Amino acid sequence: MIISFLLFSCTKDEDMAIVSSNTPATLVTSQSSVVLTKDNADKVAVVYTWTDPNYGPKLAFNNQLQFAIKGTNFANPKTVDLPKGKNTISYNVQDFNSIMLNLGLPLDGSTSDVEVRLLSSVYSLDGSAIDLPKSVYSQTVKMAVKPYALISYLYAPGAYQGWNPTTANTLISATSNGIYIGYINFVDANSEFKITPVRNWDNSYGSTGGNNITLNGGDNLKAPNAGSQKLTVNLNTMTYALAPYSWAVIGSATPNGWNDPDTDLVYNDATQKWEVTIALVPGEIKFRLNNDWGTNYGDDGNNGSLEAGGANIPIADAGNYKITFDEVNLTWSKTKL
Repeated sequence: MIISFLLFSCTKDEDMAIVSSNTPATLVTSQSSVVLTKDNADKVAVVYTWTDPNYGPKLAFNNQLQFAIKGTNFANPKTVDLPKGKNTISYNVQDFNSIMLNLGLPLDGSTSDVEVRLLSSVYSLDGSAIDLPKSVYSQTVKMAVKPYALISYLYAPGAYQGWNPTTANTLISATSNGIYIGYINFVDANSEFKITPVRNWDNSYGSTGGNNITLNGGDNLKAPNAGSQKLTVNLNTMTYALAPYSWAVIGSATPNGWNDPDTDLVYNDATQKWEVTIALVPGEIKFRLNNDWGTNYGDDGNNGSLEAGGANIPIADAGNYKITFDEVNLTWSKTKL
């Protein structure tokens, strides 16, 4: 829309900035199609240039870029703040790939259609009311993007392992979308810890209360309960969450048979697999989560590949075994000791 003219009106009750413009904001992209590859991580992927709308001397605005998957009508966009006083921004391949992964683009080698627009959030410099939408958008720019998978990491040093960042458990973001997941066995209730971007104390995330975190500030984070926990850190919302999380084996071949308690597996942070050494007798086993049949795995083909709710796994010979469970690839193995 073209909004006709800019004027200000003043009444005894209030000053109201009435805004219009015949030069709305515009956005231009240097690329309409981008193939992102890890080998070109430091090279320029795309440059965005924009012109600002003119709202007159009493109004100002902050600019942001909004990215969305085509067809979603920007229902859940990825928003990036733009520097004040600038009319261009350049992204290298790695940074632009991270934005696209955060947007949720598939990593199956396909190309996705993405839409981009400029959001101008308008505010009054003198506190007067504004007679226009406070969020004003440019036209939409369309792009075709093929991203690549990029794993990123955080670390969780704490009391459970002596506050040593170099040996702290790892949190993984499989697609670098800002959400990191890791598993920690807290020996004591109310065990404290922090989150670090690398394996040192140069920077760390602390708690500001509740489940909120902040960079280089706040108190130690705390795990209220002892035992194996799933730790999720969301750097998009600057929050964290803890939930009981443990895999175990159960079955007639295990020490407790098909009765509780299960025999818990221990998460190996180095291999990112769950492991246990256990004495088995001839019989059957299955894997299940949190001592409950809601999530369980068996092996239909008895070939090391796991299926949800699959067949019981036969154990032919008695002995001590090391059992490994790979939750990511849904495989398992046993080695007789």
